[in-house]
Amino acid sequence: MTYRYVERSGARIAYRVSGAGPALVLMKNSRRPLDYPVVTPLAQRFRVLQIHPVGFGSSDRPDDYDFGSVGDQVLAVLDHEGIGRFGIWGFSQPACMAALVARSTDRAVALVMGGVTPIGFPTDGEMRRMEREPRLPRAALEFWRAYRSFDWHHELRLYGGAKVAYLGTADPAIRRLRRLQPVLEGIGFEYLEFEGLNHSTCGLGDASADGRRVASDRT
Repeated sequence: MTYRYVERSGARIAYRVSGAGPALVLMKNSRRPLDYPVVTPLAQRFRVLQIHPVGFGSSDRPDDYDFGSVGDQVLAVLDHEGIGRFGIWGFSQPACMAALVARSTDRAVALVMGGVTPIGFPTDGEMRRMEREPRLPRAALEFWRAYRSFDWHHELRLYGGAKVAYLGTADPAIRRLRRLQPVLEGIGFEYLEFEGLNHSTCGLGDASADGRRVASDRT
C-alpha cells in the first residue's frame, strides 16, 4: 500500500487509507511508523485515513505555506475520497491538529484528543521557548502559532460532536490534565486515564499491548 496525494495551494498532502466502514481520520506528524500499529485493528471496523498535514511527515515541505490550514487540508483529502462525515483522532501534537480540523467543519462527528492538554497549551512560557528554539521546524512553529490564536475553551464548548480527552497516569502531563478535568467535563468531554501508561505507551504509535488497549477502549 502506497501513499495517496491531494494537492492544495501548490503543495501535496500525503495520506494512506485502510479498511472499510465509517471514516476515521488519524492525524500524523511524522513519517515513521509508516502506519500507526493501531490501524490494523481499527481497519476491521473503520475506513482509516492517516493524513500528514503540509510541512509534516511525508507531505510536501514548502518554505512558505499556511501551516495552520490543517482543517482545509483534511477536508480536501476527504472531498477527494468522497467522504462526508468522519471522526478524527490525534495524540500529542496531532491531537491539536485534530482539534483544528474539528472546529472547522460540522462534518466531524467525533474528536479524540490524547496526550495533550486541550486548553491552555502551549502556555506563554512554552511558546516563548519554541520561538527561541532554532531547531524547531518552521511548520511546527507556525502550526503552534495558529493553534494558540483560538480560544479553545470557547471552540471546544461550541463543537457539537462527541469529545474525548485521555492520558496515561505515568505521563508527566497528567497533573495538568487532571486540573483541567472539571472544565473539560463541563463542556462535554469524556475524560479518561489509562493506569500506568506513559506518553509513549499511551500513544497511537505504540505497537505493544498497551497501545492496542487504548485503541480498543476508545472504539
